[in-house]
Amino acid sequence: MKIEDLNLDYYSDFLGEGEIRFYANSKNIFFKRNIQENPNGSTTYIQSTQGQNDIYYFSMWEGYFYFLIFELSTHLGILDLPTYIKNYNSCLGWKWDDVADIITNEEIDWSIDIFSMTLAKMNGGLKKDWNFECVLDLIIFLKFVRENNMELRIALE
Repeated sequence: MKIEDLNLDYYSDFLGEGEIRFYANSKNIFFKRNIQENPNGSTTYIQSTQGQNDIYYFSMWEGYFYFLIFELSTHLGILDLPTYIKNYNSCLGWKWDDVADIITNEEIDWSIDIFSMTLAKMNGGLKKDWNFECVLDLIIFLKFVRENNMELRIALE
């Protein structure tokens, strides 16, 4: 499967609201944001395009991510969630002043397995406020990252 065949944008319908981004890049490529220095000393963030500098991202509305976390914490408990989700819940990390949270291979594997089970459970319950396609494409994106031995980061944009 090619990354270009996957829907990676579950945010553009919610512009102006919180956006969660999962950034993936080859481990031999230095990850950096597209930042321009202005003459007055300030900086401007320039939105990267998919594949720019061989960095891809899965973009989702924060509401979809929150709902996924809610379902996970309801069935598993907050202490059983991976660090990157705990950091989101406790507002740690995810700031561009710092380095974006790197998601470990173990957390990627956990996310693929648990997101898949949660998706099946939610699909069986036919929840109306659940976006099946978003979570399914996120799972496929995570599998792509693992299969290609890529580095994965998460950030709140």
